[in-house]
Amino acid sequence: MAVSTGSVIACLKNIQASQLGNKRNIYVYLPSGYEEQIKRHYPVLYVHAGQRAFGPSSPGNETWQLDLAADELISAGRIEPIIIVAIAHVRPVTRNEFYHYVDAEQEAIGIGGSGMEYEQFIIDELKPMIDQRYRTKRDRDNTGLLGSSAAALCTLHIGMRHPDVFGKLIMMSPYFVDAQLDEQAENGLREKNLYRLPDTIPEVNMWVDIGDTEGLFLPEQVRRVVQKMLERGADAKKLAYFEQADACHQEADWGARVQFPLLYMFGQEGQPTSLELYGRDVIGLEGGMQVRVQARFQCDNGLSQTLLSGEYVSSRPEVLQVLADGTLIPQAIGSATITLESGDLTATRDYRVISELTPVVQVCMQAKLSPTFRSSEPWEEFIYGGMGMKLTHAGDGHYEGCYHLPRDSGFSFRFTRGFRQFETDQEGNPIANRVFRATEDMSLHYHIQAWGSASAKVEIGGSLK
Repeated sequence: MAVSTGSVIACLKNIQASQLGNKRNIYVYLPSGYEEQIKRHYPVLYVHAGQRAFGPSSPGNETWQLDLAADELISAGRIEPIIIVAIAHVRPVTRNEFYHYVDAEQEAIGIGGSGMEYEQFIIDELKPMIDQRYRTKRDRDNTGLLGSSAAALCTLHIGMRHPDVFGKLIMMSPYFVDAQLDEQAENGLREKNLYRLPDTIPEVNMWVDIGDTEGLFLPEQVRRVVQKMLERGADAKKLAYFEQADACHQEADWGARVQFPLLYMFGQEGQPTSLELYGRDVIGLEGGMQVRVQARFQCDNGLSQTLLSGEYVSSRPEVLQVLADGTLIPQAIGSATITLESGDLTATRDYRVISELTPVVQVCMQAKLSPTFRSSEPWEEFIYGGMGMKLTHAGDGHYEGCYHLPRDSGFSFRFTRGFRQFETDQEGNPIANRVFRATEDMSLHYHIQAWGSASAKVEIGGSLK
């Protein structure tokens, strides 16, 4: 019996995208045994921003380590062997290949979208090349597309336009809604939808997820889009949704949970073994803060999902009522227990209704530059924290700012004084992200040791270095 070789990653260099007018590297993961099992054909998963898909992470070059996740799942027999095609992203100058649709306001400031041309490259140039070079299963049911953030938005649009090509869509932390801080808005945000859905959702398998510490990438925004998909005919049995507690908007966190969509798309169906209610358990009778029961289940194959609806019951409906989607409707000050039954599983959680809870809190932030860091350069007038948090120089290296943020939103960030000029330690090394959750009014104080440089690599669509 032949001994199977381990998985390998091949690099197809300088692949031309004709309508985009550029070249990029394509990284192809071949599973263990591909060279020996010459009569076997494999499902294919296409991945955007592929220069960060494989290999070990390093400071300034974080990766998903998708190859390790696939190796582990395949070797354990939890998913079938698959080919993964990672498409390196060409950073936009004036046109972003992840955007299909750009409004007039964006075009006015020089931002364009080349999503249609990128879509054409994948479908008409890349996929035929991959199908010719490798032993692939070419049909829609065995062809998937994966992206995170803006690449997840791109995955949605390509998938909705070409369900005949892609039958599996994985959208992680999707950039469906552009949100900016706005003190005049009731929820503290000015929101603009970036996604477009067809009148009828095609019959495809979809995985959509989001972390709850992704700043203004809010779970409720993503959940609203998922609900619209269901209202427009998406099959609830083919649409999985998952909210990951304490997960941030970064490669390390996407890589940490990518086994879930891989299991969902390429694994055997599992049976639920546990059910849990979690999240905020204090609700305001007044104030306008909407609270929803968070429910998740885990299966015997290791898959975790968030329930979008269920059979909820309140022990005291005169105090607290609950809708099928988990929305809590306070009726009076007091306490109540919410019970959820799903199949043979039951979960309960106690909730408390108080007089008032607003949807927005005030977070004030102060940052001080290290006195040993002072150089001959003048102080920056502004520095920036999390999404849209501009701090103004108040004198002698002190910066401050106050913001109205959605209650319970979580932020993970490093201070910056310009594009990719992040704070570092005194030796110039990257530091861990600062993390906070806006559960109540708060004042935060930080110390900045040093600033990094704005140097950038020049390459053809990314590399694995």
